[in-house]
Amino acid sequence: MQNKSIPVLIVGGGLTGLGAALFLLKQGIKPVLIERRASTSIHPRARGFDVRTMELFRELQLDKAIVEAGKALAPAWGLYQGESLVEILKNIDPAKLKVNHPINFPGLEKLAAMSPVAGARCTQDLSEPILLQAAQERGADIRFNTKLLSFTQSATGVTAQIQDTITGQKQTITCAYMIAADGAGSPVRKALQAATSGHGSYGHLLNVYFEAALGEAVKGREFSICRIAQPGIEGILTSINNSDKWVFHLYYDPAKGETPEDYTPEHLEKLLQQMLGMPQLPVRIISVLPWQPTVSVVNDMQHGRVLLAGDAAHQMTPYGGKGAATGVQDVQNLAWKLKLVLQQKAGDELLHTYSAERQPVGMQVAEMSGALADDKGLIDIPKFMKLVSGSTAEYNLEKMITMVGLPDFRYTSSAIINNDQDGEPALLSAQPGTRVPHVWLQKEPQPISTLDLATEHLTLITDEAGEVWQWAADVVKDQLQITLPVYAMKKEEPAYEAWKEITRLQDGEVILVRPDGFVAWRQTLPETNAPGVLKEALQKILALDKN
Repeated sequence: MQNKSIPVLIVGGGLTGLGAALFLLKQGIKPVLIERRASTSIHPRARGFDVRTMELFRELQLDKAIVEAGKALAPAWGLYQGESLVEILKNIDPAKLKVNHPINFPGLEKLAAMSPVAGARCTQDLSEPILLQAAQERGADIRFNTKLLSFTQSATGVTAQIQDTITGQKQTITCAYMIAADGAGSPVRKALQAATSGHGSYGHLLNVYFEAALGEAVKGREFSICRIAQPGIEGILTSINNSDKWVFHLYYDPAKGETPEDYTPEHLEKLLQQMLGMPQLPVRIISVLPWQPTVSVVNDMQHGRVLLAGDAAHQMTPYGGKGAATGVQDVQNLAWKLKLVLQQKAGDELLHTYSAERQPVGMQVAEMSGALADDKGLIDIPKFMKLVSGSTAEYNLEKMITMVGLPDFRYTSSAIINNDQDGEPALLSAQPGTRVPHVWLQKEPQPISTLDLATEHLTLITDEAGEVWQWAADVVKDQLQITLPVYAMKKEEPAYEAWKEITRLQDGEVILVRPDGFVAWRQTLPETNAPGVLKEALQKILALDKN
């Protein structure tokens, strides 16, 4: 086929790859995405999304569709352990409070107020088609049954050889940049020989996806995970739809000569009946996938013009539910940077901040997930409960912030100007490197949050006393040829007092918010030359030559 030249090639059509396509489209970039599978995932692996990821789906106007698709799984929260499901269900109080996400637990109201959304349950086989449909409708070129044969790169781009696995037809694609979102076994990462750090693999498990009519048994006693142990048999049961679809992660020991092949469908059906405590219950095995919980994080997420994202960059255990979430957040961080570099409105150095910002986050959550696994690779429920519980309160708020997915991390890179604010900054208080705080600007007729002010462009947020920043922005945006909207919050706005209290911004002080929602710069009103002060900050953030 004829050589095709494009701005960005995405390798991998899972949640991270499809997320990359959507965020690039939002920035005005039409990518090509290739996926070697014939369709989106048929396996319900990732079972939900944390608060920050749902904020990003809200930005893409997909959050309501995700919530609706996952409504059957929505009540499934809570970790339990016992000798069988029957025994565990007897000890679950059906009168306990039901919530749609842990952020809504009693005692966490302060955390819930920090975001316009809560996290949500939705399995990967249901969420990926939602992202796929949106990406196709918005203009992405999505190609299933297409694999990457090889790639080379130069100082100016990447040349990829791809092949349609049905027709055998090959094509050469040249692109300015390539995003590798090709999963935990990433062929791209291996080809790059990207160095990694981390614990490595834990135990050996079989992901047994099965069908059994348990809906009536669990009604009113829904759960997320049940760890079930009997002599010589151990694993974890996870909810998929609270009705007839379930997954059991069965531990097996190769050191004892055990192999996946030992577990025939007939053998597994009997084991599941035993672990459920329901010897007469009909069970049908849908699929069996051997896997190993693993913590392995690349040391650098950028290799020339190839950028690693999602599981290709950071493998982690499923405990804590951060794998898919971290991948989606990776590509949202990356999309706006690619846009400005491709438009030559930012220097190449801006892309280097991708790894500087996201690699530490990937390492942090991967290590957290690994800390919740035992040497068999199964979740250690007592350790999890100890992690989220405080000594004097029901919950450790600091730990729960991380667990529910509020972005408690702080980016450090050349795309952040830290003015060395005095004292430790309060969480989400508009300090450089943190996600801009959320307050409702209006709720009717269309809800608008401060998070909605900067999703496509660098944006200045100030108040009426900072009207000079509008003038400065008008001067600088012409000089740097960038779009630079200014939002001046008025005193009569309902959100004004709450915004001032959270951010502690002085009259006339300004924050510069990046298109990924993170504060890049905070500046008090200068006595003179506001355009010069603003231009200097933007040149640093965008890695532009000062001239």
